[in-house]
Amino acid sequence: MTQLTFKTVKTRKPHKCWGCTKEYPVGTKMNYSVAVDQGEFSDSYWCEECNDFLSTLGSWQTEDGFFFGDLLNFEEYIQESRK
Repeated sequence: MTQLTFKTVKTRKPHKCWGCTKEYPVGTKMNYSVAVDQGEFSDSYWCEECNDFLSTLGSWQTEDGFFFGDLLNFEEYIQESRK
């Protein structure tokens, strides 16, 4: 997977976070990512909480990318989001 774009944006319409599936309203600052994997382009929006959690993971845990809502499968994420 090759990341082409990663930037912080202020949303102009509601978006769901790719990591936690929560919907965020217009005007929310989110991280926007565009990637290509085996010729397939994909884009996603990430909330600040999920992006912070991603930064704690090792490269071997992130190298294959994530499916929608995958961060909910990490016990560490679940524990941190309950605080």
